[in-house]
Order: sequence, then structure tokens, then C-alpha cells
Amino acid sequence: MTKLFICHPHSPNQIEISKAFKACGFEVTTDLHKPADIHVISGPNYAYEAYVGKPNVLMVNRAWWGDGDKDKKVSLGWLQANGTRKFATGDAPRPKPKMEPWKTREDSCIVLPDYSANMKMNGKSIDGVRQDAAERFGKATVRLHPAGDRVKRPTLRDAISKHDVAIGGMGTSVFEAIILGVPVICAPLNVCAAVAVTDINAPLVRPDRTRWLHDLSYAQFSLAEIANGTAWDLLKDAR
Repeated sequence: MTKLFICHPHSPNQIEISKAFKACGFEVTTDLHKPADIHVISGPNYAYEAYVGKPNVLMVNRAWWGDGDKDKKVSLGWLQANGTRKFATGDAPRPKPKMEPWKTREDSCIVLPDYSANMKMNGKSIDGVRQDAAERFGKATVRLHPAGDRVKRPTLRDAISKHDVAIGGMGTSVFEAIILGVPVICAPLNVCAAVAVTDINAPLVRPDRTRWLHDLSYAQFSLAEIANGTAWDLLKDAR
């Protein structure tokens, strides 16, 4: 079986990740169209457009938690035709972040765009989403994604902590809100939708997060777990 990691030649992040895959038997290439039985892409940039909709493609992306840990972590799952990913499953305990109790107030909201102020959410501009949120929750603040905002601002955790509700799209920022016990409104395809709502007018939910968090712990791995084969052993039969 030929297994390839498609690596952007000038991306330090992808080069670092590629070394872990190489250690467990994957070939590394910069060729976007080199044939193989299994392809691994780091997305959704560079190779994504060439591989979305194709079978047997693993996609690496940002981890939901522990991204800044000494032992770097990434999320990893089988790319599906709709752009989502199918992850590994298991019963063994895996590391997870501590969850704060749910907030019960609904007096302020933070809007967390995925990339920039030009992105649309629920068919509306970011400003339109902010206005809808302000009408419902009394106060709404937009915190732009760092890729679209060069102004130095409080950390994501600090910004979310000051609010009672968070609205986001497909990004991982809403996971940080759920950790902090802030109810979330997000895109239907976001993995956080299982413990959130996807309509700004829907009643907020505050479910038990135990099982969801356990399942999500099988969606991301440290680079050490990729290098020693743990990730591939869990994923190879999960397609």
C-alpha cells in the first residue's frame, strides 16, 4: 500500500507534520497529483481543492485543544465529499481538557468569524450576524480571526470569557467557548454542533458534554502518536 503525505514545500508547519508521517511509513511529496492508495493533505489550503471528493484521503487540520502544547497536536480524519471528516473511534480513555460549568446568563454575545470580515455566516455578512445577535442578546462583539485582523487584541480565551454566548462558523474557536461553558451557535457541519444549536433564533442548549468530548478525543493526535503509528492504527479501519 502506497501512502503519501502531500506537503507544501514552503510551509514550516506542514514540513514539521510530514516528518511524523514519514516516521510511520508515509512517503512525503510536494507533487499534488502523485498517485497513491492513501493521500494525506494538510488543509484546507494547498492540496484541498485537488482532493476533496476523492476517496481514501486523510486531512490534517488544527487541533481543537492542546495546539500550543510542547508536544504539538493536530486533528486528523478521513475527508468526506461534503468537506467534513470521519474520525477514529474507541473506548480507551484519552487526554481531554477540563470543561467549565455552563453559563446560564444570555446578556452578551461574541461573534467569531472563521477567517475575515468578508466571510458570510448564515447567508449574512458578519455585521448582519452581529446585529441579529445584539437584538437577541442585548450586546454583541465581533472578534475577527487573526488571519483577517492585525490589531493586537485579548487572547481568544479572555475574549470569550467576557461573554455569555458565542457564535461561529466551522472554526475551532467555538470549541474554546464550549470548554469555558459558553453556549454556542455554529455551522451545522462543525463538530461542535452536536452540543450547540445552528440557528441564531433557536433556544440555546447546555447538554452533558462527556460522551461528545470522549469521541472528539479520537479526532486528534499528537505528532508523537502519528510518528509511532498510533494514529494510523486507529484510523486505517475507520473509513
